[in-house]
Amino acid sequence: MKNIIISTLICFSLSACSGPVLEKQQPVCQAEALLGGQTQTVQIYGVRESAHQTEYKAGYPFNWRWVNKSNFTWSNCPK
Repeated sequence: MKNIIISTLICFSLSACSGPVLEKQQPVCQAEALLGGQTQTVQIYGVRESAHQTEYKAGYPFNWRWVNKSNFTWSNCPK
């Protein structure tokens, strides 16, 4: 019984270390969006071209999703 408990603890400790390491990603630029009638600055974490349209990986309040550039009123992003 003692061997089973020790084996289980070893498995749990090894599996805890095998997960992906989360990195804190730095924003590459900023953009402004008109939300609820108010201008809000949004951090942009990535820029990509998809189907001939520029998309930004926008942080809060867009929940780090790819959003079309047309949703923003201003940006200092490279594209």
